[in-house]
Amino acid sequence: MADENSIYSYTPSFPLAIVVAILYAIPTLLLAYQTLIKYHSWFFLCVLVGSMFEVAGYGVRAASTRKTSDIPLYASSSTLIVLAPVFIAAGNYLLIGRLIRAVLPDSRHRIFFIPARLITKIFVAFDILSFLVQCSGTSIAATASWVGSQADVGTNVLIGGLGLQVVTFVWFLSIVTRFWWCTQGRTGVKAGAPPQWMRVLQAICVSSCLILIRSVYRVIEFALGIEGYPFTHEWIFYVFEALPMLPAIAVFCYVHPAKYLGSKGGLGKEAMIEESGVLMVEEPKHGHVE
Repeated sequence: MADENSIYSYTPSFPLAIVVAILYAIPTLLLAYQTLIKYHSWFFLCVLVGSMFEVAGYGVRAASTRKTSDIPLYASSSTLIVLAPVFIAAGNYLLIGRLIRAVLPDSRHRIFFIPARLITKIFVAFDILSFLVQCSGTSIAATASWVGSQADVGTNVLIGGLGLQVVTFVWFLSIVTRFWWCTQGRTGVKAGAPPQWMRVLQAICVSSCLILIRSVYRVIEFALGIEGYPFTHEWIFYVFEALPMLPAIAVFCYVHPAKYLGSKGGLGKEAMIEESGVLMVEEPKHGHVE
């Protein structure tokens, strides 16, 4: 068990935090090379940032294991580790929006009535909302030192934010499934679609399902409370937090989207401007993917 002044409910492992930080550094360095140097694919920076957050989060956690009563170290590590999946998820949102426009005929660019160009913005907005709700719940509960009725309110708000994150991701996976179904329909894939687009879709599915597993774990963790098994046993954290997110990132080293969609992620200049929300001032040119 942890000492009386420790923030942790167990004795955290310094070597394990170091090993995990190193493991995350491997795909991070590879992604940095692929994204910044090999493919110049700036559109995929969000996943690289998320991967860097994971490395930093576990690096700070390693320092926190040596100073278990240091609140700033613990808070910094937790924040980085919680934020990292948000950036990885944003990369998946971005990719599916681009795949829809690069693969489906122009008339099929709406999935469940949502325009493909808005998918990234909508789901990132929900992720931000979920994160803010989680922060609010954490603040309320922490103010009461996670004890009493006020702590219960804060915990419920936190669980609500985590629940929203899970629901958002299930919704996103339904869009991914619907997109795949549309590619199998009578209209099928349009002429000029990237020949190996399915590999990118497979990578999205792998990454997204792993993020969902991690998100469900977080809901269960807080639902059981700070005295529950997940909060009092470190192995649970590494198995359901660290382990799923590592391949969720590494899959994009093996299937880097720029290799199959090009450095612009399958979009022409006009579509990229439209996606960013900037007013288009040029006339569309022939040959660009809408």
